Amino acid sequence: MEFILESQDDESAVDLFMIEEIDAEKNLLVLANYIYDKKINYPVSDEEMEFYTDTFDIAISKNIFLFVEYDEKKGIIIRA
Repeated sequence: MEFILESQDDESAVDLFMIEEIDAEKNLLVLANYIYDKKINYPVSDEEMEFYTDTFDIAISKNIFLFVEYDEKKGIIIRA
């Protein structure tokens, strides 16, 4: 088994954000980082919305929270 470590450049600011809410009408994920008191509305495609909606529903049924790695400087989700 091989592990690949992604290197982050000095310009990155990657933190874990919880998916707090999914707005399927607007194709938005509401990401929250309660440690730094931040909320971000993150737009996603229709295909991504389907993935996040299904995953979110499963997580809710199992009473767990979903987190993503979000790079604030680049404004992108690194890993879901």
